[in-house]
Amino acid sequence: MSSIITTNISYKVVKEFDTEALITFLIRKKIDFNENEIQIFHDQGINGDSFLMLNEKKLKEYKIQIGPRVKLINLINNLNNQKQSADIDSGPPKKCLKLIKDFEENDDEEKPMKWLKQAKDNPNIVINGNYIPDVSDFAKFITSGIFVDKSLFIMEFMIYGEQANLITRPHQFGKSTNLSMLYTFLTPTFTEEEKIQRLSLFKDLRISEFNWFIKLNFGNWPVIYISFKDLNIKSWQLMLNSLKQKMLKLYEKHRYILDDKKLSNTNEKFFKKILNGTTDQSYLTDALSSLAEYLYIYFNKRSIILIDEYDWPMKNTEKINYDDVNFLFQSMYSSVAKDNEYVHKILFVGLLPISFLSGLNNVEHFPIHILPSIHKRAYFSDSFGFTQKEIEALIRKSILKNINLSDLSSYYNGYQTSIGTNIYNPYSMISFLKNGVITNYWINSGSEKTLVGYLKKCDQSIKEKIQKLFYSFYSSQNDKLFVKVKLMSCLQYDKIKKKELEIDAVFTLLYYSGYLTAKMDGANARLKGEVVEFWKNTKIKLMIPNREVAEQWREWIYEIIGTDQVKMNKNIYNLLFKKDIKTFCKEFPAIYMDMVSYHDIGDTTRTKLHEGWYHAFVLGSLAMYHGDDYQVVSNREVGLDRADIRIISTNKEYNTNITFEFKVALSEDCDMMESCAEKGLNQIDEKNYRANTPSHVKTIVEVAIAFHKKHAFISAHVLQRIEKGSSISSNWKISLTAKSESFQMQRDTVSNFSKNKSDDDSATSTVCKNSLKRCKGITTTNNRCRRTVKFGNYCYQHKNQKNLRS
Repeated sequence: MSSIITTNISYKVVKEFDTEALITFLIRKKIDFNENEIQIFHDQGINGDSFLMLNEKKLKEYKIQIGPRVKLINLINNLNNQKQSADIDSGPPKKCLKLIKDFEENDDEEKPMKWLKQAKDNPNIVINGNYIPDVSDFAKFITSGIFVDKSLFIMEFMIYGEQANLITRPHQFGKSTNLSMLYTFLTPTFTEEEKIQRLSLFKDLRISEFNWFIKLNFGNWPVIYISFKDLNIKSWQLMLNSLKQKMLKLYEKHRYILDDKKLSNTNEKFFKKILNGTTDQSYLTDALSSLAEYLYIYFNKRSIILIDEYDWPMKNTEKINYDDVNFLFQSMYSSVAKDNEYVHKILFVGLLPISFLSGLNNVEHFPIHILPSIHKRAYFSDSFGFTQKEIEALIRKSILKNINLSDLSSYYNGYQTSIGTNIYNPYSMISFLKNGVITNYWINSGSEKTLVGYLKKCDQSIKEKIQKLFYSFYSSQNDKLFVKVKLMSCLQYDKIKKKELEIDAVFTLLYYSGYLTAKMDGANARLKGEVVEFWKNTKIKLMIPNREVAEQWREWIYEIIGTDQVKMNKNIYNLLFKKDIKTFCKEFPAIYMDMVSYHDIGDTTRTKLHEGWYHAFVLGSLAMYHGDDYQVVSNREVGLDRADIRIISTNKEYNTNITFEFKVALSEDCDMMESCAEKGLNQIDEKNYRANTPSHVKTIVEVAIAFHKKHAFISAHVLQRIEKGSSISSNWKISLTAKSESFQMQRDTVSNFSKNKSDDDSATSTVCKNSLKRCKGITTTNNRCRRTVKFGNYCYQHKNQKNLRS
């Protein structure tokens, strides 16, 4: 039996192991033996039968270190629990629990228990009240709300959860509710009345069908349950005070331990110190691990620890030193998650996988994209959020039976597990059912402001990728547009807050925050076990999950590109839809000059992204038009090339398209900027950017903008379709043209000078009449400057020529 290849073995199989097979099995279970400890197993002749009778005292006699010792005791307990549960009359088949096979559809032996029914059967919806999206307390939810049954999460955690576990999900995905449910089920009851009352909370849930599991676990585990959400971190002292209050309330729940008089004087002193509200950092750091020890003394059983919002303190650290906060919580978590002999299981729940948890070595991470085990189950993947079947069941039980499910899907669906299960945002769905309105409910106020702050620090190339993701969302081709990145296994909030983020860190942050979702290719093959993957080395495709999140992106775009365009964009660009290109050409350069900063462009110039910066500037300001009526398309192939930006009508009630082409002038020379704009306008025609124009579009506004730092020059014209159907250039007729007025005004003024006088010295009367003089400067094309000046003989660009001539 030394060729054992699986770690999921039943009690009966382990009992038959010889020493070699047992050691192989234990090594594959990641028991970190050293050579001396392996030799002890050989010397003592420990086989499967004797292994199952080992206890902590015996392992200490064998000098097994605390780390392997704790894991061995947990493993022995689990195997003996299997044996015990198999002996319960109301339990599963006597030959074994077959918990592994319960994930499979077919079994040649007896019918599986199928205890993960939410993945296979009709969902269970418990209705005891109204829709209450803002409640996370399980008892209140189940007694006065409408509850989607996720109770089998309890079984999955207790049976398949590791000793130390991390589950990450976006905000408002049911994490706190599931932890509250887990706590309510496991924590001890002290009176028969309390037991009956609490058990009644689960009577209509799926877990009530499994008496053998209830007898083993209901009310049978000491539980430490704490949330670090809303910890006050405005200063170090305020944080310690806030942490003190949380620990005080936690210890107050377990004050009964003091009444038992079993604690030593030292332990009792520590307990009372916490109850008295100490802010001593050493006491607060050890509070959780010490409480686990006290619970073990009282119950003679290891604790289960549930930590909600475990990363909240690090994520929201702004005004105090990050390293100090990080060290405090790292020390606290390490004391309970790493080789603690008083802890049976620990579950961290939060937004991101933080790097210091990975340093504990034994913390198993379960993200939404967790790959399936060899038993075809992606653990916990559908325990948070609603599946398609659950959504359909909710709708059937609501008064909104006629709602179009595709509308709900486009707004709130889009998250996906590695085996292809679609997941809806639960908070938004419950909010919709409560209000009967499809709109945006998933707004994370504080966290979203923090996230925007991070994104502002990104370099231009990342900002462009972010914009392209948004503009691809409403496109008919959005299934082809995504960003391909390597998800980082862990993040550090202090590095996220630094000046610039690496691309993988940016998109990992957006993914775990719920603003991007993974496009899971090969889900069917993965479910069938036909693929072998090394996830840590795999790049995945990320895209915006749904319309609700896309609308949040729309709000962000303006801030991310670093300008205050929200106040002016709609009016200035609406001029183009009104075909008022003359006013647009006049007003855009002045507005652009007011908004843009030399600092922004200077950074871009150094990275040689001149045109890209201007492109991103305009693209970001067009976010308001991207949606159901129009698609804003950037750098998409059309005609003979790629047009910079096109606004394409997708609604037959709107018959105008707009095309933008951008050029960068090498200087602010007036001739050069005007020439660049004209080249851009000609390029639109020569490259046939009018190709594939929808047949309902009757008008195209074509705009070419030449940029140089804070200066812009526009040439534009309006075209009308001559005949229906054809999109070739000859089927469009120019009906109106315009150029930036400031240049045109200068040209007209100069023409007047030329007509009245042949040289500048004899133009006195004209100058007085116009209060303007023509600049004496020479442009880079060796022509006379066409700018006009009120004072002196040279414009601001050519003022240095005066010194050269003199």
